[in-house]
Amino acid sequence: MIVITGGDPGGIGPEVIIKALEKVEDDFLIVGSRKAFEQTAQNLKMFKWRRYRFVDPKPEAEIQVGKPHGELSFLYFNKSLEILKSEPASALVTGPVSKHAWVAAGHDFLGHTEFFEKKFGRVVMGFWSGGMKVVLFTHHLPLKRALEKITPEELREFLNLLLPSLERFFPGDELIVSSVNPHAGEGGEMGREEIEVIGPIIQDFALEGPLSSDTVFLRGEVESRWILAFFHDVGLAPFKLLHLEDGAELTFGLPWPRTSPCHGTAFDIAGKGEASEGSMLTAIRLSRRMLNRL
Repeated sequence: MIVITGGDPGGIGPEVIIKALEKVEDDFLIVGSRKAFEQTAQNLKMFKWRRYRFVDPKPEAEIQVGKPHGELSFLYFNKSLEILKSEPASALVTGPVSKHAWVAAGHDFLGHTEFFEKKFGRVVMGFWSGGMKVVLFTHHLPLKRALEKITPEELREFLNLLLPSLERFFPGDELIVSSVNPHAGEGGEMGREEIEVIGPIIQDFALEGPLSSDTVFLRGEVESRWILAFFHDVGLAPFKLLHLEDGAELTFGLPWPRTSPCHGTAFDIAGKGEASEGSMLTAIRLSRRMLNRL
């Protein structure tokens, strides 16, 4: 079974889910606001989602389209985790939420990934498309703190988590490693992390790199190749430029596969029928692919 959370009911989550479900056949359980889904389906004249099981933990809640609902979206997410405890052979697809709304509602997490890290320990944030694939060594951290995490111990722990997960869910895929400094440090002239930290560790794992981050993504449009980027924007700027609408986010290191669209709540276009379901459709199909590897 694939569990789908509706995300923030005031955003485009219900819309992109309904549109995506028109194009797939599978066993789904949706957790979210039935009111938001019903109204969205009426506007879109799409009703196929009704064939799937639906859980609404707070049906009396009032929904304002275009406005954040941090407490509700967190409630839907938590309910999905409860369901997954009793459904071991399942996957999770999370609809987009507002990080600011979660914090404003009193939940000290900048998003799903930070919640997973607190509950399950270290996880790895990745992004998948039919072309480019990226994993992030650090994600939602200020650049100064992200630099401090690049140590031999941290990198070794990261690879010990990531590589078995890649082999499990994407057997045969390869991982290449980008750089921290311009031109991969230019032989130490622009920084020594590549020589003193990254190089020795990835040599132990027989990985290619470190390769200069300004050109490594030219080698990324290969179906079976992943790029390890050390910083959030270094990895996601090229990925989203090319694959915002056909790519999806995934999390390695959880008890079950988890995917999500790689866009946000888009409150400004919620309720207008303008949202693209491409990324959500990829997330759903990717969850099935990963679930088949359990």
